[in-house]
Amino acid sequence: MRKLLEPSLYYFSVVAQAGSLTSATEKLGLTVSALSRHIAKLEGDVGVPLFERHARGVILSHAGRLLLRHAQRTLSDAEAVYAEIQGEERRRARTITIACTEGFAFDFLPVSLGAFCQEYRDVAIQLEVVSSERASQMLLSGEAAMALAFSFKPEAGVTVQFTQLAPVMALMHDTHPLASKTKIALKDLGAFPVLLQDKGTTNRQLFDIACNVEDIEIVPMMTSRYVAALYRFALAVPESIMPSGYVSVAKRLGGDQMKAIPFDNPLLTQRRLQVLTLAGRSLDNLAQSVLDWVIGDLKDI
Repeated sequence: MRKLLEPSLYYFSVVAQAGSLTSATEKLGLTVSALSRHIAKLEGDVGVPLFERHARGVILSHAGRLLLRHAQRTLSDAEAVYAEIQGEERRRARTITIACTEGFAFDFLPVSLGAFCQEYRDVAIQLEVVSSERASQMLLSGEAAMALAFSFKPEAGVTVQFTQLAPVMALMHDTHPLASKTKIALKDLGAFPVLLQDKGTTNRQLFDIACNVEDIEIVPMMTSRYVAALYRFALAVPESIMPSGYVSVAKRLGGDQMKAIPFDNPLLTQRRLQVLTLAGRSLDNLAQSVLDWVIGDLKDI
């Protein structure tokens, strides 16, 4: 902590506590003459003697006692700042930032990462829920260690650590009139309330393209950028249909009495989920453990 104090002030405090220049030199590794020069300079700066010299050593003057209290407060403040800095660095070292689209953040990642954190208690997760484009940008800028997103094509500058098909499926209650079908036609949706994600999502983009190709117009009952809001609406309206990615809701379907049925339009099978890292950048051991864990969970879905 001495580096955070002005040297002469630190030397003064050591002499004050040691009671003599000779005893203080043993701790400081200075000669008596060098230490005397520092004390003399400090006394010159404050304009009054800080010690009363005696044959056996030194004792503090009134001014010296005041300055020692200041030095002790300064040292205490420096120790607190140092501890805060070190604590922050330790937190930063074990914090893994993951960028993902909302589909992953709705259910899959909280469940997966929750289990990971139970086993690896020295990790802190910062989950940034952003668009697919922003997720890639966060990787390229170094703001995130990894990203999970849905995509149609590979991105420059990133490495795809894992990928699998992520078709848009028809999510509905298991008592829905269409729930017994093995595939859903887009034209079947016209008779039911449809819940659509925001136009900026890959889910919605594919859905709109497929409808245009089949010359079908779907007027949704509800649109939202939030998967969670749409899902809750789907639970509340048993006859509704929500075009959704399977991974987003896979771990909830059985308990919520919901089903995800494929569409028969091939365009809605073109989307892929990707787990991405920055090209040319090696992850540290902790981040690699998180990556392996998440990929393992995706393979199990």
